[in-house]
Amino acid sequence: MLSQKISNRKSVRAGITGVVAATVAGLALVALPGQASAAADGGVQPPGPTTTAANYVAYLDGRALAGDAEAADIATQFKALSFEDQFRFLTLISDSNTTQAYTQAVSELGDEAADLPPTEGSSTKMLGAGHAVETVTETGEAAPLAPQAQKNTVMAAAASYRDMWASYSVYDTVFGIRVTKVTIRTNYQVNGTDTTKVYPGSASHYNYVPAASFSNTAVSEWISSPPADNAQSETVWTATWKGGLGSWSARERVWGDYRGFVGGYLK
Repeated sequence: MLSQKISNRKSVRAGITGVVAATVAGLALVALPGQASAAADGGVQPPGPTTTAANYVAYLDGRALAGDAEAADIATQFKALSFEDQFRFLTLISDSNTTQAYTQAVSELGDEAADLPPTEGSSTKMLGAGHAVETVTETGEAAPLAPQAQKNTVMAAAASYRDMWASYSVYDTVFGIRVTKVTIRTNYQVNGTDTTKVYPGSASHYNYVPAASFSNTAVSEWISSPPADNAQSETVWTATWKGGLGSWSARERVWGDYRGFVGGYLK
């Protein structure tokens, strides 16, 4: 099994290297036969696995007009790239190995990772020229009861319970532009150093790789056994590429504890 995982990672890295090298072969992308990049009536349709810079901007502008503020920001960032980097950007997002690679790059840890001390913050890992993966963890808690309310002994007892949350996000970044994001969040209650309750978790995503679509399973949640005693939430993401270009599935998990520390993985 280990040798198979190593082989798979080498294949993904080799695929990314080949895609980047292919950018020297030409200076324009042409839509594949039968895969229209814009509707004949002028309406914007998602471009196919290969597309021109103009069609990608039209796709983003169409989403922005529909109220997608993130698409407008990505369009601005894409237009700011040089002509050559725009070409390389489009080449990378036209290959299914791009998004698949980040699931293998984010974490080499399995289920045992949830028993490790939580961490917090963000990190970036380069996968190839112009392609990186970013992980971001965030945490927070509900505001404590007002001092007046805590004068009441019943309310003071209740004040020892705190509602908290923790999230773990993974971004696929191409030439500094965050083109995909998957997030899992856990919501939980603590009392002192104990996790006493896990509320329903949530999962969200965005995707500006037009050839790919994302879906996920229902979020599950639980409290891990001592000594970790973390609140945990999990979902399984599936990315599917148009035209039978491939698909992948990966499990995303997050955990948090009474200190507000958080960890997670996507694998």
